[in-house]
Amino acid sequence: MIKLKKSFPGVIALDEIDLEIYKGEVHALVGENGAGKSTLIKLVVGAYKKDSGEVYFDNQKVEFASPAQAFQSGLSVIYQENSLIPQLTVLQNIFLGVEQFTSLGIINEKEIYRQYLQITKRLGFELSPDEKVRNLGVAEQKLVEILKALIHKAKFIIMDEPTASLSENEIEHLFKIITELKSNQISILYITHILDEVFRIADRITVLRDGKKINTVFTREVDREKVITMMVGESLKNAYTSTFSKKKKSQKVVLKVENLKRKSRVNDISFIAFAGEILGITGLRGAGKTELSRLIFGADRLESGKIIIDNQPIRFHTPLDAVNHGISLIPEDRKKDALILMLELYKNITLPTLEQFSPGGVISRDKEFTATKKAIEKLDIKTSGIRQVTKYLSGGNQQKVAISKWLQAKPKVLIMDEPTQGIDVKAKVEIYHIVRKLAESGVCIIFISSEVSEVVKVSDRILVLSNGKITGEFEYGVNQEELMRTILKGSK
Repeated sequence: MIKLKKSFPGVIALDEIDLEIYKGEVHALVGENGAGKSTLIKLVVGAYKKDSGEVYFDNQKVEFASPAQAFQSGLSVIYQENSLIPQLTVLQNIFLGVEQFTSLGIINEKEIYRQYLQITKRLGFELSPDEKVRNLGVAEQKLVEILKALIHKAKFIIMDEPTASLSENEIEHLFKIITELKSNQISILYITHILDEVFRIADRITVLRDGKKINTVFTREVDREKVITMMVGESLKNAYTSTFSKKKKSQKVVLKVENLKRKSRVNDISFIAFAGEILGITGLRGAGKTELSRLIFGADRLESGKIIIDNQPIRFHTPLDAVNHGISLIPEDRKKDALILMLELYKNITLPTLEQFSPGGVISRDKEFTATKKAIEKLDIKTSGIRQVTKYLSGGNQQKVAISKWLQAKPKVLIMDEPTQGIDVKAKVEIYHIVRKLAESGVCIIFISSEVSEVVKVSDRILVLSNGKITGEFEYGVNQEELMRTILKGSK
C-alpha cells in the first residue's frame, strides 16, 4: 500500500499510509478506535474508493471494485461479525461460488466432501459438514469462514478482532490454525485491541493513530509499554498502566446472593457486594460469568437460590423487576443486547426510563434532549449531536451510551459484563475512570472481565469463577500471576 489517503467530510481518515505485508507473515495492525484500521481494510478490498494512493497485491497493481472481487482474487476478510448465511449448511457456505460439478452439470458432492475432509483434517477441525451454520457457536462460525477462505485459495487473510467472544481453548485452536496458514505461505493481517495476542502471534506490528502511520516494528524488538505509547501517546500511557489506589470499603451490604443455581453453568454461587465497591469477577470464557449476570438481572430464571437487595429477598421474574429494585446490567454484546443501533443516541439513553420523560403519558422531547446533553457531557461521549444514529459511534462511545442509559435509572448495583471488550486503549482508560467515579458516588459495581490485568487494575475485591463455581476470592493488591494460577487451576 503506497500513500493511501481517504477523507470524509471534515476529517482525514487516512493520511498517506504506506504499508507492506510480507508473504507468509502475521502482521498485527493496532490502534485505538478512530485510528483508521477499518478504513484501511475497506480501501484495500474495494468497499471504499480511495482519494489517492496505490495498492499492489501479489506484485500486481490492483483496484478492486468490490470486496467480492477482492475475495475472488485471493484476498479474504474475516470480520468481527460473521458474513455466513445462517440457513445454509457448513458445506454450502464454504463452497458457495466454487461448487464442483460433474460432466452432467450436477454438483459433485463426493468431490466437495473429499476436499472438505482433506482441509479439516489438516487443520484439526471436526464439524459436521451438514450442520446448519445458525446452530454453530461463534468460534465454530469463525473457523467456517477460515475454511471458506482457504477453499477459495486465499493468499492473504485479514482477521478483524478474530478472538472476540472466543474461549481460551478456542483462541488456542485459532492460533494453531494461524500458524498452519503461515507455514503454507498465507499472509495474515491481524487486527486486535488485545496486545497479549499481538505479542504471541505477530511477526511485525504496525501502529496507526489519528489516521497516520506511527511506525512498523518487529515484535521481538519492542515491548508492551512501547506499543501502548505509540498507540495513545506518552500522556495517556501513564493513565493506562497505572492502578487505582485502595479506598476505604463501605460496610453496607447492598447485594447478597445465596446458592444461585441454573443448570451446570451456575452451580451453588454465593457472595455479598457492598455499596460503593467495585467487585471484580473473572475467569476463563465459559466459566459462567455471563450466566451469573443474567440470573442476577432476571434475564434467566433461577432453578434455586436467593437474591437479597438491602436485606430484602427478591424474586425476579423479568429484568424489569430487577431494574425496579435497583439492579442494572450492561451486557457483554452491546451491539446485540445493549443498544438499538439504528436509533438516535438520545433514544437509546432514555429508553429504559421513558416514564421519567413522559409527564401525562406523553414523551417530552425537551426533557429527553436535556438529559442526553447532560449524559454526553458527563461521560464525554464523542458525537456529532444528540440525534446521531448510535451505529456510527465508535465502540468506546457506544459503550458510554450503554452506561449512560442505565445511569438514568440511578441503580444501586450496576453489573458490567466485559465492559471494555473490543474498544481501544484510550476508551478503556475512560471507562475505568467512569467506573471509579460511579463507585465513589455509592453505586456497587460488579465488574466482569476475562482480562485479568484490568480486573486487578480496577477492582476492590475479586472473585474467580471456574466451571460455574467460585474457586477463589482476593482483596485489592493481589498479584496478577497468583490470580491467573487460581483461574487455571480451577479450570482443570
